[in-house]
Amino acid sequence: MTLSFFGRAAGKTSRAAQDAQLRAMTEEVRAYWEGLRRGGDLPERSQIDPRGMEGALRGTFLAERIAPGVARLRIAGMNFTDLLGMDARGMPLSALFDPMSRARLSVLLDSCFLRPAVLDLALGCEMGIGRPDLRARMILLPLAGDGSRGEMALGCLALADQIGRQPRRLVIESATTTPVRLPQLQPAVPLQVLTEIAKRAGNAASTATPQPGHLRLVTQDGEKIG
Repeated sequence: MTLSFFGRAAGKTSRAAQDAQLRAMTEEVRAYWEGLRRGGDLPERSQIDPRGMEGALRGTFLAERIAPGVARLRIAGMNFTDLLGMDARGMPLSALFDPMSRARLSVLLDSCFLRPAVLDLALGCEMGIGRPDLRARMILLPLAGDGSRGEMALGCLALADQIGRQPRRLVIESATTTPVRLPQLQPAVPLQVLTEIAKRAGNAASTATPQPGHLRLVTQDGEKIG
């Protein structure tokens, strides 16, 4: 069985063609995510519409951070079923990875959710009898929290070439995290005005400070002592 960009196709494609397929699928999802960033803010979960990513729905997923380094799949496309041989919804994202990659994935997930940052993974797959070479790419894009659940991310898992016998476990070959630039919060009153107010308040306090008193003793005949 061989996977093309949109599904299964006959024949084996070149490495360059595979890379182009993987890149096209993940970049479609990233472009959609970027388009939702009004004013530079992170998109909200409620804004996600599958119709905006029709060419990449096989690999599209939503992941929720439920503990440090742990994310659960809330929605998972058919590429996950092809890899695992079962519905992946509700499973931890780490279930797709071999044991050696899970510790690294845990650190990368926290970077994605908490910094926040875009996570881009180049993936391979464990090989063996009935399990040929398989190339994959995964991208995770953080979403804005709404206070009702853990941090969430929109993602895409793109596959190329043969899946072979199920289940297959992914191996992290390389990882890139790109911090997301968010709008800087501006104070309601400009900092220069706040500084001037503080300066004036300080001057006023200094002027109003009473001077130490000086006691003088006056005798009955009016002579002043001290």
